[in-house]
Amino acid sequence: MSAVENQKTTKVQSYPVESEAGERHPLPPEPATEAPARGRRARPKPVRVALWALAAVGLGVAAVAGARAWVLASARVTTDNAYVTSSVVQVSPQIAGTIRRVLVEDNQMVRAGDLLVQLEDALPRANLEQARANLAAAIAQASGSDAGVSLASEGAYAQETQARGAVAQAESAILTARAEAERAEAAVAATAASARGARASAATAAAALDAAVAARERARSAIRAAQAQVELARAALEAAESAEDAAKATAERARRDAARFSKLSADGAISDQTADQWTTGARVAEAQRESARRQVAQARAAVAAREAEVEAARDQLTSAEAAVEQARAQVRAASEQASAAEAGVRQARAAASAAREAVRQAEAKRTQALGQLLQARAGRHQVAVSQTTEAQARSRIAQARAALEAAQTQLAYTRIVAPVSGRVSRKTAEVGGLAQPGMPLLAIIPAEAPWVVANYKETQLASIRPGQPAEVRVDALPGRLFRGRVDSMSAATGSTFSLLPPENAAGNFTKVVQRVPVKIVLDPGQPGIEDLRAGMSVVASVVVRAR
Repeated sequence: MSAVENQKTTKVQSYPVESEAGERHPLPPEPATEAPARGRRARPKPVRVALWALAAVGLGVAAVAGARAWVLASARVTTDNAYVTSSVVQVSPQIAGTIRRVLVEDNQMVRAGDLLVQLEDALPRANLEQARANLAAAIAQASGSDAGVSLASEGAYAQETQARGAVAQAESAILTARAEAERAEAAVAATAASARGARASAATAAAALDAAVAARERARSAIRAAQAQVELARAALEAAESAEDAAKATAERARRDAARFSKLSADGAISDQTADQWTTGARVAEAQRESARRQVAQARAAVAAREAEVEAARDQLTSAEAAVEQARAQVRAASEQASAAEAGVRQARAAASAAREAVRQAEAKRTQALGQLLQARAGRHQVAVSQTTEAQARSRIAQARAALEAAQTQLAYTRIVAPVSGRVSRKTAEVGGLAQPGMPLLAIIPAEAPWVVANYKETQLASIRPGQPAEVRVDALPGRLFRGRVDSMSAATGSTFSLLPPENAAGNFTKVVQRVPVKIVLDPGQPGIEDLRAGMSVVASVVVRAR
């Protein structure tokens, strides 16, 4: 066969390609190419190179997109367990009545103060007119009572004024006399306390004198004892000195003997052992001499210490004698002060007795003035009766005014107005219906910006903090992004407020990741924020790290 016939041809089958519009188009068949000859290296074709290049570019783009997605995901905390919410203001009547008019419809915008529901007001208006008439009658009756009181009070006013003046003068005199008596009693107490203090000071001074005398005797005894200790220390010193002289002589003799025996030992006259014994004896004698010398030093120190104790005891005796003289002077001064204080007590008691007598006289004058005042009040009994009638009339006026205000309030309650601006919702009020106090007639969703409650898993809360920016995507408004900030986090998980909260102490406990509500406040003035409705599902993302 020829070389041309031995060559193999390769056919490439074409597959249809789907376009972006969804249409399928067949690819044109590729031309058949000859297989490379044996022993020759195949060259890369341009199409294959282009495909490898496109694959590499695709992998790079995918890597960049994946890295970007990972960075964005790590910088955000997202949940789809979130919803829009807002305040709900329930509108209820204050009184019972029949609904006459309903001026709003569901989903209608209202302003604060707009009339929402009108109740029947015929009975409240009649009650208001009756209350006004009752007030006018009470005012007219009170005017007649005022004239009677004026006529009755003019006759007894002068007598009562005079009697009251006498009573006031007597009470002033009583207050003055009592003040004088209190000052006198206080002076008695003060002088008595001073006398007691002076007597206590005298007793203290006498005790101090006794203590000083005792201290002086102790100082004298201490001197005698210290002198005896000095004599004993001197005797001990003499004994120590005698012992030192004896030890010195013994040591000198032992030293000479040791030297003589050492020489004999060196000449071979005696053994070394005998010489060592005399040498050891010399050393012992020298140690005894040194010990005797130390004992002499100790004895001299003891003598000096005892002599110092004698001097200290003499100083203490001098101080004790000075203290005795000072204590005697204090005893004399305290006795003189006690005598003066006793005289002051007697004088203060006399002044207190005089002040009490003045109080009794002032009280007698007050009793007389009170009798005169009672006589004047007996003449004004009719005035009291007239004043009682006037007071009753004024109380009826107050009752009539209170009834008028209550009637006006009841009439005002027939007009139910909007407490806040917002949108009407859940309207149940109908014309002809019976309204009861506290029964909701409708609800108003305030016009203020709503907020988002996002229930994050407890494992997502580690990086969430109040003030962090947030992004909200609403399912009902695709393509719109609302921005806000984290306002606060709930103090408990959502399951804590459920009807049957979890009981982790049970034996069949199963750990379940809990969710904690996070409040996200939306930034006001965003386009489309007025389209948000309470209860809408959202996807909330909190930016926990800046990109």
